[in-house]
This record gives sequence, structure tokens and C-alpha cells, in this order.
Amino acid sequence: MAQDATRQPAFGLLDAMNPSAATAEQDHEGHVGPRRGRCKWFNVVKGWGFITPDDGDQEVFVHQSVIQMGGFRSLGENEEVEFESKLTSKGYEATSVYGPSRAECKGSDFRPYSKKRKFRKVRCYNCGEFANHIASKCALGPLPKRCHHCRSEDHLIADCPTKPPVRACAMVSG
Repeated sequence: MAQDATRQPAFGLLDAMNPSAATAEQDHEGHVGPRRGRCKWFNVVKGWGFITPDDGDQEVFVHQSVIQMGGFRSLGENEEVEFESKLTSKGYEATSVYGPSRAECKGSDFRPYSKKRKFRKVRCYNCGEFANHIASKCALGPLPKRCHHCRSEDHLIADCPTKPPVRACAMVSG
């Protein structure tokens, strides 16, 4: 980014908030003061994306950890933001991202797929039912052993006469 003393601020709103930073000039550590832009894209699963600055400068990398909002932090596609950034070896990286007038960001409507299962039915080996409990938590108490296929107490599932026989796979020799 070429430093030009005559460069105009990217937007007038920041003039009132911080006149010295409103020019979006780089300080000696590579930090660039408040600027305005729009989210180009944001991957909610990986937690990062890019902002396109309104001043036409190069895209700015943004990580979810610098987004100012409560709860799940993300940016919506084309969401208007204000941000501060720093120059790194890979380009510009956002150090703080917030909504217009320093409000919280709106965020994306998309959420990553949760790996947690809300309700999973398991087989209780006491009562034989597919439910949300296991044998040690079964409300029926200990029951006598019985076949899980036909529920007879005369035999177990391995010897069940009503269970269809298991077919052996034919071996194919080459």
C-alpha cells in the first residue's frame, strides 16, 4: 500500500470517532486504522474468510476470533463491516471486525453441521426394545433371559427356530 499524505478517508463516519486514524494510513507496525468494507465470503465451518475494502485496496483476511459479536461468530456474504487490519507477510489481516458504527456484526445465517446427536435410540438388552435406555437403566428391572427375535424364554436368539437361516457366501476361485 503506497503511503500518500493527501489520501482521503474511506468514509466520513470515522472522522468524528478518531480523526487521526480516519485516513486509514499504516502506522510503523503495519496496522491500518478503521476502514469500511464488505464480506466477500466467509467459511462458517473453518471460521475464516475475506473482506473487500470499499477503498479498493487488496482483500483482507478475517478469522472468526476477531469478529465483534456474541455467540457464534461469522460474517454473512456481502455484509457491511468496519474493520482494522495489519500488514503481515501474507497480506492484510483483520485485527478487529465490527458492524457499521461499531455495532455487533449480523453474521451468517448458515451454521456448521453439529456432530452431536440430539436423540439416538439404542437397544436395551434387558427388555429388547429400541429406546433411549440401556439394560442397566431399564425401568422393568432384571428380566429372565429370552430370545430377542421372537421373545420366547425357551431359547436364545442363536437357537431361534423362527429366525431365517444365515446364507453362506459362495466362494469364487480365480
